Amino acid sequence: MKKMYIAVLDEVSDYMVPTLVAHTILNAHTYFLGFHPESSEFEVYCDWWENSYRKVVLKVNRKEYEKIKQTGHYWEGHENTTLGGTPSCIIPLPVESDAVPNVLKFTKMWKPNCE
Repeated sequence: MKKMYIAVLDEVSDYMVPTLVAHTILNAHTYFLGFHPESSEFEVYCDWWENSYRKVVLKVNRKEYEKIKQTGHYWEGHENTTLGGTPSCIIPLPVESDAVPNVLKFTKMWKPNCE
C-alpha cells in the first residue's frame, strides 16, 4: 500500500502547519499529475490517489529535509509569512510500505507542541 509523506520543518509555528500542508498538498497534486501520462512517476501517483490515499505528516529538521530531497521526485511548499517565504514543507512521490526511505521511516510524526 502506497503512502504519501508530508514533511514540515520543525521551525514552522504550529498554527501555520495546517495552512502550509494544505497549500503544499494542493500544489503537489498539480505537480504530480503534470508528469507524462506514460511515466512510472505518473502511474505511481495515480495508483496512490485511486487506491490508497494514505498520508502521514512528519516533523523534520533541516538535515532530514535535505535528505528527503535526495529520495527522488518531490514538491516543496512555503508560506510567505513563515521563515521568510523559504520552502518549509516537502512532499516526495508516494512510496510503497516496503520501500520507504530511512529518512522518512525513522522520522517523528508531526504533532503540535503542547506547552
